[in-house]
Amino acid sequence: MENQDKKRILIIEAALKRFAHYGLAKTTMTEIAKDITFSKALLYYYFPDKLSLYVSAVEHLMHIMSRELVKSIDKTKTSTEGILKLLQKRQAYIQKYYNLFESNQIIGNELPEDLYEKFQRAKTFEAIIISSLFTRGVASGELVIQDPKLATDIFIEALSGIHFNILSKGKLMFPGKEQFKQIFIKEKMFADIYMAGLQVK
Repeated sequence: MENQDKKRILIIEAALKRFAHYGLAKTTMTEIAKDITFSKALLYYYFPDKLSLYVSAVEHLMHIMSRELVKSIDKTKTSTEGILKLLQKRQAYIQKYYNLFESNQIIGNELPEDLYEKFQRAKTFEAIIISSLFTRGVASGELVIQDPKLATDIFIEALSGIHFNILSKGKLMFPGKEQFKQIFIKEKMFADIYMAGLQVK
């Protein structure tokens, strides 16, 4: 890795720690530069503003999450175990990086196009993993599914419904930590019921 790339990664990793701990609004470029003993000018050489650095930090985290998710799911013995592992891992990351995700509410309607695309890509990636788990379950004889893609769409839409329902009850734009716990409990129960319904009788 070239020296410039190393510096860029160091900046992104330092920013990720700051954003995860303090959120976007309470983090400054000065603090990030101080954490890694770089000049503020050097940060601006790589990133024109704090928002572009935030976008890169989110992308970096998504790469880490994707790698760890695939690794964890590969170790599971059944598709049902894989689906539950996916939900557990996702919940663990949300809790750990809550302030980072909550920062999207500060950006609001000004969500940069490239950040929106990254979130869309993450959703697509998750759908691919779920679909592959269903396909794996059919191949192993664990599940009976005529259309794995349709089963994936229904599963994802039901999870979105759980999320939306909890938010609408509290008239919230973004879940608090308590709401995330409720979401996870309901997601897990739904996944248990859904996967039981797909299993070979």
